[in-house]
Amino acid sequence: MNVIPRNVLSALLMVMFAVVSITGVMMYFKIRVLSSEALHIWLGFAFVVISCLHLLKNWNGFLSYFKKRSTVLSLLFGLVIILAFVLPPLVTPQEKGVNPKGKIIGAMMNAPLSKVAAFVDLDDEMMIKMLAQKQILASSKQSVLEIAKASGKTNDEILNIVFNAPKAQ
Repeated sequence: MNVIPRNVLSALLMVMFAVVSITGVMMYFKIRVLSSEALHIWLGFAFVVISCLHLLKNWNGFLSYFKKRSTVLSLLFGLVIILAFVLPPLVTPQEKGVNPKGKIIGAMMNAPLSKVAAFVDLDDEMMIKMLAQKQILASSKQSVLEIAKASGKTNDEILNIVFNAPKAQ
């Protein structure tokens, strides 16, 4: 395990910890700078790999920590905290049938095309023109479900066509 010197490994670990910590806080407060989420994810993976290498390199010293009572108590405390966040969702399942995204999509599929256009800030006349270009006859009073059924297309195909319409002015 002498391929990477201990000081280089420790420095990398410190930098990864700092970057993952900072980007994690930025994500929590919804501060979007460039691609901080992608940076957080990929450097998080690198942090795990470097941590494992660091652990292997310092294995004997790591084992000596377990001889101390304070280490065992700290690990137990950490385990209790983790279980406090992991167990409740497993023990108390979510209410059946409550899916906000599903309700929104269902409402959108049954709403007239003019309402769908307003909801997503698009021009319903342009949506109808986009459908006509694909040989699909529709009116702003028809729902996506009705248009799909009448044209023999899927709901997703209709939505893909209408969502490519220009934005409302």
